[in-house]
Amino acid sequence: MNGKDHDAPPSNQRSPLQKRLYLTGAAILVVSLIAAVLIYVSVPPPDSAVAMYGMIDPRYQIKLQQIGGNAAVLMAQLHQWFDSLWHGVRLAYTVAALGATLAAGCIFIGHFFADD
Repeated sequence: MNGKDHDAPPSNQRSPLQKRLYLTGAAILVVSLIAAVLIYVSVPPPDSAVAMYGMIDPRYQIKLQQIGGNAAVLMAQLHQWFDSLWHGVRLAYTVAALGATLAAGCIFIGHFFADD
């Protein structure tokens, strides 16, 4: 045993703030994945009538293009895509992705901005 090994702080020691951020990130990840699985399992089968009367109908797109131009059609498609993220199976994927992003943010903050 060297004297300098005893005096130097261990490099793998974490500060209390860093431990809390890591635990928070892990908890967010676990809870969001459990919530995503529960949402995925409980989603009813899609209704075929809803798919028939959406943006897929070419008559709707032609009328929308005549009224508002190509920008209106593009914005309507973007709006429909964004709305679809909050329903059904896509909601499960959205919850999982948001949870993983938040967990990664907590771990990132804990890794780089821990108090020394």
